[in-house]
Amino acid sequence: MAKEKTLEQIAYEKIKDLILSGEYPTGMHLKETALVSDLQMSRTPIRRALGRLVSEDFLSHNNFHGTTVMYTHFTLNEIINMIEIQWCFAVFCVEKSDRKHIAFNVKLLREITASMEKAFNADDAYQYHRSLTEFYKTFLLNSQNNLIVEMLDQLWKRFTEEATSSNVFNVRKNRIPHTIGLYNSIIECVEKSEFDKAKEIFTQLKEEAFIDLMF
Repeated sequence: MAKEKTLEQIAYEKIKDLILSGEYPTGMHLKETALVSDLQMSRTPIRRALGRLVSEDFLSHNNFHGTTVMYTHFTLNEIINMIEIQWCFAVFCVEKSDRKHIAFNVKLLREITASMEKAFNADDAYQYHRSLTEFYKTFLLNSQNNLIVEMLDQLWKRFTEEATSSNVFNVRKNRIPHTIGLYNSIIECVEKSEFDKAKEIFTQLKEEAFIDLMF
């Protein structure tokens, strides 16, 4: 039996959705009295929900200005830059693994692509994008450079939220099985030490992502 959501969780999800949809734009001041009216609930769960969103950097709060929306949506240039940075680090990781004979965790990578496929079949956009970022996070651990993962982690979180709230999943739906297939091919390549081919597939993924952005 599914656990019933608390009022705090309902308030949290509703406010977050309004931020991600742009209905609560960056810089907007959120007043508890207005939220009580909008959400039709008391101040206590709303106050707790706002605290969670502050801790997750969707909102900022200080005693002088109150609570303000600070979440900013990705611009097209930011998305392009993120894809390029992710590609650069992935290629670097492949080259370092080749040079230093570092084995990839292919078992875990396959579990992640299986999760991507399961999420796609369940029409679960959030879990699909979360698994996608988890693939890169796991793959880049082979760089043995924690700073790379730390640098990208906040971007990945933003990407997962943004991609889920937008129509990206539905727009790309027909291409997603092909994309998952490419990630599985990368796993096969690194397992067989076919590193040049793995880099070519990462480049193909990057170029196809750019094409999707243009159309």
